[in-house]
Amino acid sequence: KTYVTGALVISAVMATGGDVRAQDISGYSCMIEPHSVTELSTREEGVLEEVLVKRGDIVRKGQVVARLESSLETIALDFAEARAKMQGDVESKQAALDYMLRQRDRITELFEDKAISFNDKDKADTDVRLAETELQVALDNQRLMQIERDRSARRLDLRSIRSPVDGVIVEILLVPGESVEDRAREIMVIAEVDPLNVEIILPAEQFGSVEVGSTADVTPLLQGESTRSADVVVVDRTIDAASDTFGVRLQLENSDYAIPGGIRCDIDFRSMSLASGQ
Repeated sequence: KTYVTGALVISAVMATGGDVRAQDISGYSCMIEPHSVTELSTREEGVLEEVLVKRGDIVRKGQVVARLESSLETIALDFAEARAKMQGDVESKQAALDYMLRQRDRITELFEDKAISFNDKDKADTDVRLAETELQVALDNQRLMQIERDRSARRLDLRSIRSPVDGVIVEILLVPGESVEDRAREIMVIAEVDPLNVEIILPAEQFGSVEVGSTADVTPLLQGESTRSADVVVVDRTIDAASDTFGVRLQLENSDYAIPGGIRCDIDFRSMSLASGQ
């Protein structure tokens, strides 16, 4: 299951009276969080054979991070592949059809020369149609065996557990030898940290000053980190009556994975991207 972290209530609400202008939207605290956190599980049942990653590893979407024991699925695939490659039945039916076609051609010539009866010609035509039908049945059976091979290959592939996102391994929850028959059991936790979510709570009087597409400067409170640009992607359309605030989410590019999720930050909205408060 995958969930996207929600906004956290941040301190530092600024109140400047009735008229709040764009350049005043600065000096707020914010929280940098993973874009998503995935508790990775599988619908397959069995015993975990190997875990291919460890905590802190960076993984890519589609990368195999663990495998279930799959000896039976491997044998089933080998068997299905052998059957799918069998050509004997098709070749024999094709040879029979070729023979019937040659026979019909000779009998047709004799019939045109009035050397044989119509019954002989009709039998030759029928033999050809039967041979064509038997060849088609053999081809259909071969196609079914190829489909069975593909299904067996898919079943084997499902025993390999892949990361659904680009991210970082946060925690390994199961080790080789443990059962995953209970489908509620997660194998590991993966955090998607590119992009990152930047969550901030603003006072209600700022509602309408920040719009989706606005830009802000975000400074992670982490030694050595410089200010980065982030874009507003969500502005809550409701005001929380208890605190008289609303939430804003920005998206922060983090392709170098330099910024971890779960740290605080300072944020300054750029005046050029904002309208004056009313």
